[in-house]
Amino acid sequence: LNTVHVHGQSIALTDYQKTVWDSLKVGESVAVSAPTSAGKSFLVIEHLCRRALLEKSFIFVYIAPTRALLAEVHMKIKERLASNPDIRVTDIPSYDDTPGQIFILTQERFQVLLSVTSAQVELVIVDEAQNLSDGARGMILQNCVEQCFGRNEHTHVVMLAPGAEGFRAAVESLGMPHISEVSTTVSPVLQNRIVVSKTPSLNQLEFKLLTEHGSIPIGSMGCERGMSTPESRLASVALELGSQGGSLVYAKTPTEAAKLAGSLALGISEDDKENDALVAFIKDHIHPEYHLINMVRKGVAFHYGQMPALLREAIENAFRKGSIKFLVCTTTLFQGINLPARNVFLNTPSRGRGESQILDPALLWNFAGRAGRMTKDIVGNVFLVDYDSWSEQPMDKFSKFTIKSALTESITQNVNDVLTVLSGSSAPGNPRDDSYRNAVASAGMLITKARQDTISDFLLRVAPDLDAFEYRQVRLLANKASEQISLPESVISSSWMLNLFALNNLMSFLSQSVKDGVIDELIPKNPSDLRGSFGHYTRIFNIIFEYVKGYGGNYGGYVSRIAVRWMEGKPYPVIIRYELKAKEGEIKMKRFNEKMLQLANRSYKEKNIKPLNPNMVIKDTFDTIEDVVRFQLVQMGKAYIDILTHVLISNGLKQKVAEIFDFSMALELGVSTLTSRAFLELGLSRIAASVLQKEIPDSDWDVSRARKALLEFDHTPFKFSQVILEEISKVRVALGGEKLAGV
Repeated sequence: LNTVHVHGQSIALTDYQKTVWDSLKVGESVAVSAPTSAGKSFLVIEHLCRRALLEKSFIFVYIAPTRALLAEVHMKIKERLASNPDIRVTDIPSYDDTPGQIFILTQERFQVLLSVTSAQVELVIVDEAQNLSDGARGMILQNCVEQCFGRNEHTHVVMLAPGAEGFRAAVESLGMPHISEVSTTVSPVLQNRIVVSKTPSLNQLEFKLLTEHGSIPIGSMGCERGMSTPESRLASVALELGSQGGSLVYAKTPTEAAKLAGSLALGISEDDKENDALVAFIKDHIHPEYHLINMVRKGVAFHYGQMPALLREAIENAFRKGSIKFLVCTTTLFQGINLPARNVFLNTPSRGRGESQILDPALLWNFAGRAGRMTKDIVGNVFLVDYDSWSEQPMDKFSKFTIKSALTESITQNVNDVLTVLSGSSAPGNPRDDSYRNAVASAGMLITKARQDTISDFLLRVAPDLDAFEYRQVRLLANKASEQISLPESVISSSWMLNLFALNNLMSFLSQSVKDGVIDELIPKNPSDLRGSFGHYTRIFNIIFEYVKGYGGNYGGYVSRIAVRWMEGKPYPVIIRYELKAKEGEIKMKRFNEKMLQLANRSYKEKNIKPLNPNMVIKDTFDTIEDVVRFQLVQMGKAYIDILTHVLISNGLKQKVAEIFDFSMALELGVSTLTSRAFLELGLSRIAASVLQKEIPDSDWDVSRARKALLEFDHTPFKFSQVILEEISKVRVALGGEKLAGV
């Protein structure tokens, strides 16, 4: 009765899945809420693909909050539609005239797409919809959905969340006419929540099973290894209980994840030869001294969001295959990615440094939902180490996500901060704090609505709890700011999440540069065509950081060192090698300066300058690429290009617009050739695309030519790593081809 035919196979659905399936077929907007392992994504991806096969002309968008989830969904859709190459499936926010287009995008990339085309979107799938509550990113997500409805009131919206409530209130804030809900709290796999504690004065562990009625003692066991050190107990317990089947171990920060993975590796004596290919890949494509290498040899790895995509995916694949038995992860794995395990280990309800940042209990429950695997482990184990000593006990009772509009929360709860920004002053607090960014983004959205003359209705919809005085003040200051800011509406509507007063000052600076005859120096050029590209982009980046972020100094110099090589498509080992060389030079200079100070003043106590730590430099490089180059500079860079274009046209220099290199998109993708970009659109990672580009005798292939080359590719003349060959093989299959021979 619940059987559906999917791509030539008969698949039995649970009762809940059948209800969701029937709701999707009706074609009305629907919110789907269910635990992690309930199969939500499978159903909506199949629904999207069936619609794509039936309709002749369409634009569908699947919104994923992270690049990791984006890559996973991208490949699933490509594989499902492999026999229909005329349907464009891409994660690049560029519009073309293909009749059928499916975009898999983060909300930031979706915003870029909406800024380059006025086309209507027929279907929008919002995965991890609880991220509507996620500060400035949630506001971007809300704005994207609102724009879709503004263009087409019949847009079909599907929202997915892992156990959530509050959809109806969120929908009202979005201005959507109606949404039906299909929800369940029943998981197709079971999780045992087991409290683990050490028996005082004995080297044994005690276990209690958490139930909805309290905890039940279920026994104890003697241990092979000592459990007396609280700092290493999580690793000890994981080694004692998690050696059979895959185990996910939570760490609060990337640094802590690496340290914890190192502890786990110390407890394993035998190397796992199955990981030799992964070890070789890390040596060749990251760095031969990266400490992850020795951990992987032992079947242990760590995982966090700023790691290179192909490395992260290779680790995930090794975990699925079972050669990585322990995977230490941060909150990156709390959302979306399909990576279930037999065991999950937790020893804190916190995130970040210290214990002050308490995780949303729903996030912990979502992560705990990774325990148990359909068709493999119907029952999974969630081990809560020293649970009774946690600052809070969030696993006692199931917690749902409460979906709220981040914009509504910010305007209502922090109206004074928003009013401060609307008045042209800086928001209180640190620019790196969420509250600061939220106030700036909220003010930007309100100014946008004031410019569009819709501020009154918008406020009534998104902030109905403001009192009459607050409502008047917000409306008054938003209208006043709109009049003070002379930015064109195209810039305001696409860059509202930045400080619009700061962007207005940037526009004044660029306009003055035209009058001073120096604007040519500020027009971004392709770094591969420009000698002195580091100096060129150092100046542009310093201007951006000064005007938009308020940074002084030469931060742009540090960033350009990485960003220019990133845009050029240089591989990670090259970027890391230059960073290590630069850091070594800085250390030598510091030591030299200390020597000079000591010689000049014999009483001066020379400071001990620590030696170079390659792993810290590698981590810092990853962080700069993902957080600054591919996020902050992408947003600010787009605003810079849009403002520069406006200034040039306004000053009669329209012919110079064609000289502008879109460094914003180059920073996002990390490539500068059309061929590499085509490989990315087909589903290859940047690492694999860059390796292939070195062997391709043409840098200007389009997607069609790149697809043909991949399907015909013979790898035997080339010495590519096994990991890269496996990725190429996977993409070939997704494109309707065969696996690479011998891979």
